[in-house]
Amino acid sequence: MSALKNGGYPVTLNGKEYSLLFSLNALDEIQDRFGGYDKLTEVFNDSNPDWIKQTKWLLTLLINEGLLSEDEDAKLLTETQVGRLINVGNLPDIQNSIFAAFATGTSGDGDITEDGEGQEPDKEGEAKGARES
Repeated sequence: MSALKNGGYPVTLNGKEYSLLFSLNALDEIQDRFGGYDKLTEVFNDSNPDWIKQTKWLLTLLINEGLLSEDEDAKLLTETQVGRLINVGNLPDIQNSIFAAFATGTSGDGDITEDGEGQEPDKEGEAKGARES
């Protein structure tokens, strides 16, 4: 049996775990909004006057994709609700989690093996032990 790819990256906000998922739907919306996923670094650029709104929108999109992947009838979060989960203290962690979620969703990190155990990505978004192979 081959490994199943979860694609989601876990993040805990206000004591609740969410899965950030860069699904094809999310990538499509990112392309429409920013011109491509390669523009993600521009979202977090301090010279971007809309970086706060764009970060909130992006996090909402990824959380909701994660919720929908688990339950098509899930209650989705609004940007206002997600905005309450972000503060100046956790903003750098949020940004790092978004990049890690992108790495997980696009490179296959976070594979779920036959025994059900996943490989947790390190800070660079690479699955632990993957560099040794």
